[in-house]
Amino acid sequence: MLISRIQPYQNLQYSQPSFSGVKIIDLDYVINKREYLLPERVLAEVRKLSGTKNMPTLKELHQKIYSPLMECKTLEEAKELFPEFAGVKPADKVFERNTGNIRKLVVNGHLNDKLSLKLLQEVWVNLKSQDAIAKELGLNNRSGLGWILKKIGFVNYSSNYRTLVLSTDSESRAVIAGKTTAWNASHPDLMRQKNKYAAQFCKTEEYKKAHSKRMIEYDKAHPERINKIREFHLEVWKKVPEIRKAMSRFARKQDSFTRLVIIKERSGNNLSPFEKRLTKVFYKKFWKANPELKKKYKEAYETVRSERAGGNGVNRRES
Repeated sequence: MLISRIQPYQNLQYSQPSFSGVKIIDLDYVINKREYLLPERVLAEVRKLSGTKNMPTLKELHQKIYSPLMECKTLEEAKELFPEFAGVKPADKVFERNTGNIRKLVVNGHLNDKLSLKLLQEVWVNLKSQDAIAKELGLNNRSGLGWILKKIGFVNYSSNYRTLVLSTDSESRAVIAGKTTAWNASHPDLMRQKNKYAAQFCKTEEYKKAHSKRMIEYDKAHPERINKIREFHLEVWKKVPEIRKAMSRFARKQDSFTRLVIIKERSGNNLSPFEKRLTKVFYKKFWKANPELKKKYKEAYETVRSERAGGNGVNRRES
């Protein structure tokens, strides 16, 4: 029996979603998957535009909605335009004791009748993080700013909403990706621990079933991924024909049912859960019996992956 296509001994890596990727998160995705994060005013506009042509990004839409805040001269004007901010109090009327963070605001000239309005503008129009705003105000960290926002009754959105807004803009996503990469590089121990926990979770039956379902749905929507996997396999096995012959000889030594299942799988037919388990056992036994061939296959695998460096990755458990 000749094995025409061999499953690899390890997984191909599927490129994970990234803020620096080329695909933009559009309003259809936002309304279908992240509607619960949207402020009421934004949600109403997204519902109107979803499904139409030439839709703006969520960031463009958000800033268009709240840009009138930049024209306001007083907090009262802002409240008239945006009733959702009606409960925000003027900071200079709220804080009477000149201590701690309030003293810093006074010393830096920020505690005045414009502070509450400025905070609304920075958060809702400029989409600045609390860390950035705290630094500009001369505060030690975002905790001090958070206390001030709570005291003035500030209306805010969730941090997840801000991330979603920024992820719809390619330039903003590149900034987020750069910061994330830098943070990961400076915290290797935390990343190793996080990866360890993630790997343990991936072994649970619940995760495996959910992942299998996601991959089936993804493959239906992206049939080109299967073609890429097939092309990758063909390139690898062209480099190691001796391993394919060895696996064919190994298959002949198996029982007749196993041989039939291997032929069925190689023909591209759907397998039952039991048959899938049987093929995994077959491949595992072959690699265990031929460790020197496994090493050769790995070398061929890495060679092809290096040659394809820069292309989009794929990931699918094949054995």
